Amino acid sequence: MAAGDVVIVRDTMLGDRRPGASRLIVGTVTLDGGNPTPIALAGFVTAIDGAVVGIEGSAATGADPNQVTSAISGTTVNVYAWKVTTGGAAGNPTEVASSNNSRLINFIAIGPSV
Repeated sequence: MAAGDVVIVRDTMLGDRRPGASRLIVGTVTLDGGNPTPIALAGFVTAIDGAVVGIEGSAATGADPNQVTSAISGTTVNVYAWKVTTGGAAGNPTEVASSNNSRLINFIAIGPSV
C-alpha cells in the first residue's frame, strides 16, 4: 500500500438500515508522513461520533513512530504519529511529530450513516 492509502475492511450498519442509523467502519491507513494522515469517511457517515486508532504489528514499535493519536474533524479522522527524541526534563525522552510514511495503522470509526 502507498502512503496515505485507506482500506475499508468492514462497513456495518448497526440496527436498522436507514440514513442516520449508526454505522461502524473498520479499516487501515498507511501513514503519509504529513502528520496528520487523514482518513476521510464522508462517503460513509455524516459525522464521526468516535474513533480509535492503533499501530498494526506484533512487535515493539521502536522509536519512530512510537505511538499514534487521533482527532476528529467533521467526517475525517486525523491520525497523528509521534516519535521519541533524546532530551527533555531530567533526560526523559521528548515526543515530536513523526514523518514516517510506511507504518500501517488500524482504525475503527462510528457515526450516523449517510
